[in-house]
Amino acid sequence: MSNLAVSPIAALDDVRLTQVRAIYEDAFSPELRVTFAELTQAGGIDQTFVALDGAEAVGFAVLRLLTSVRWSFLRYFAIARARRGEGVGRGFWHLVQRSLGEESWPGRVVFEVEDPDEAVSDEAERLIRQRRIAFWRRCGAELLPVHDYVLPDYTESGMTEPMLLMAGGAGASVPAGDQLRQLVLAIYTDRYRMPADHPLVAGALASIG
Repeated sequence: MSNLAVSPIAALDDVRLTQVRAIYEDAFSPELRVTFAELTQAGGIDQTFVALDGAEAVGFAVLRLLTSVRWSFLRYFAIARARRGEGVGRGFWHLVQRSLGEESWPGRVVFEVEDPDEAVSDEAERLIRQRRIAFWRRCGAELLPVHDYVLPDYTESGMTEPMLLMAGGAGASVPAGDQLRQLVLAIYTDRYRMPADHPLVAGALASIG
């Protein structure tokens, strides 16, 4: 993908923003989406990078800084449906790593993935989830040993969901013990603004061996 480039979302014109919005709404179901306007806010503890192939937006990545532990949290990552399977995802991931360095953000990135074991009644969905994990492993990420991590109802849809955590990126190694507990606590408190004594937080921390 020699023509692939990265742009901050704030630098895009309306045509490219419309393309990013279409990718976002196609890749994530309504109960998992925040408002698109939230993704276009620049600066502070949030970053949105867009993959450009020439003049076309073909993917995007949304990150939040976990200030208490100096990790980056990947909120959303998606590639346009028509461009999947071409190596765009891996190429964009490497460019995101470079962009984080240029912005003096942590190269260590943690993120959530859907658990294939939670889709045992839907074989097609289970395979999709397995392929996503396989993609991230090809990108160098690894699953973290947090057995009872639950995605909170951050979009106020009335739904929570068991998830898996993965980590990768520049300088990332699999945290364990107290380091892993601090990272999980930061996800809940820094990313989701939840109190440290919330039952979901306590359950996830207790599941770390």
